[in-house]
Amino acid sequence: MFVWVFFVCELKNRFIALLLAVFILVASSGIGSAAEIIVHSGESIQAAVNNASEGDTILVELGTYSEDIQVETPNLILKSKSGNPDYTILNGEIRIIDAAIPVSTEINGFTIQGFGIISIGFAGCTAKNCKIMNCSMGMNAAMDSSVVAENCQFIKCGTGMAGGHLTGVRAENCHFIDCGVAMSPGTGPDDYYYSKNNVEIRTDDSGKQVAIPIPDYPAEPEPTPTPTPVETPEPTPVEPSEPTPVPTPAETPAPTPTETPVETPVEPEPSPVETPVDSGGSSSSGGSSHRSSSGGSGGTGGSGGTGGSPENQRNVAHKDTTKVFVPNGKTVTFNFTNDVTVVECITFESEKTVGKITAIAEDLKNKSTLVSKLPEGEVYKSFNIWVGNAGYGDSNSISNATITFKVEKSWLNEMNLDPVFIVLYKYDDKNKTWIEIPAIINNEDDQFFYFTAEVPGFSSFAIGNSNNSLLESKGNSQLASEPTGKFVNGEVRSAGNSTVTGGTEKESPGFGIISGVVGLLGMIIYKRI
Repeated sequence: MFVWVFFVCELKNRFIALLLAVFILVASSGIGSAAEIIVHSGESIQAAVNNASEGDTILVELGTYSEDIQVETPNLILKSKSGNPDYTILNGEIRIIDAAIPVSTEINGFTIQGFGIISIGFAGCTAKNCKIMNCSMGMNAAMDSSVVAENCQFIKCGTGMAGGHLTGVRAENCHFIDCGVAMSPGTGPDDYYYSKNNVEIRTDDSGKQVAIPIPDYPAEPEPTPTPTPVETPEPTPVEPSEPTPVPTPAETPAPTPTETPVETPVEPEPSPVETPVDSGGSSSSGGSSHRSSSGGSGGTGGSGGTGGSPENQRNVAHKDTTKVFVPNGKTVTFNFTNDVTVVECITFESEKTVGKITAIAEDLKNKSTLVSKLPEGEVYKSFNIWVGNAGYGDSNSISNATITFKVEKSWLNEMNLDPVFIVLYKYDDKNKTWIEIPAIINNEDDQFFYFTAEVPGFSSFAIGNSNNSLLESKGNSQLASEPTGKFVNGEVRSAGNSTVTGGTEKESPGFGIISGVVGLLGMIIYKRI
């Protein structure tokens, strides 16, 4: 019995010793603990991100780093070693993307210039103690994501912070210096947008900076004043005194009342007030205005916001923006007056009043990063048009949309193309295909032909040529039939650039010959009779 008890005790002690050894081994190996990765000057931040695990911290030493960074690792912290944004500068774009799992990233102590920060999908990014400069969008939340800024400066950005559909935009203790728009909330519940202690700073023509506080949202309710209780003194008993006799007043005859006519006030009818339609300027310089917007009032609705571009900004060659107040049921025109893109203007009607919104036109260096391939044939230019936010510009909320664009005559001569062969292609993101849209020549000058096309919405486009062999075989005087899948709005475009609505059936040449023969026979029979 003693031997058995000794054996059990010995076995238990060995098991405990084994567990202790395993625990010490795991602790010493660092399994389950966050690592700290240091990026030295001249090394790649993206390489460190690729080697990082969930919860790691990447410390970046002093220096300037020119690269794009894409983060798909959850709970990653990207931090400058000095903590001072003036000493650690990043020239590039930071993209936070969910890779099948939610991703949250913190960026601390950097100057980010040129391209900004964008979060996509179920991803979130928090920027702390950063300077974000000279970006089209400083921080952009796209597709169910969120962006947060704490103690940051946004300097000379088109839009400081912006959100799309069901996105969160939050900022606290931030300065927006000489930005086109400070904060543009996305759509969603009220708690998706948060602003506290933020300031917008504008520099006037004299160089003086004027600070304008951005209203806190949600606003803190004013405290309800608490009434101070007042002590009621107890009444002092008073001894009763003898009553003083009161003299009886003599009756005074009442005066006869005189009727005074009272004029009935007439309320003035309110004068109708027209709601102005504002046509805004652009963030680019130069150019001249071609057309102005028309508008009016009617309907109700919230602000359409400024929106943003999901295009990779390194692929953008030129960009132009403009703002217009969009009422209900009126045709509005957005003129791109700076002459830096192929787009001259766009028009559409809105199903509701959305307020003052921004339209963006982007000429691209190559194929858009949002499309799978280019359309067949020769392509003159790829470009994007974005209107408002939350997909407003490519939704059922607008109708009768048009684009006026231009094509260089030198390119047409180089490609040996007639301008009547130019068409506009719109990318159908749902079906991953290009829709061919007829384009009508409306003007020309020494350098360009100007075209107008009716479009089903605004997104990614390409300017190219149609099926030349089909048009050439029919000749310029014949109608070019439209293949299935084209957006034609009930119109058929001819090679001579005219339109025929509804179509006219051609007469059969055989019918005329037969009619002539029958008529001749009738004349002969009539003479014989």
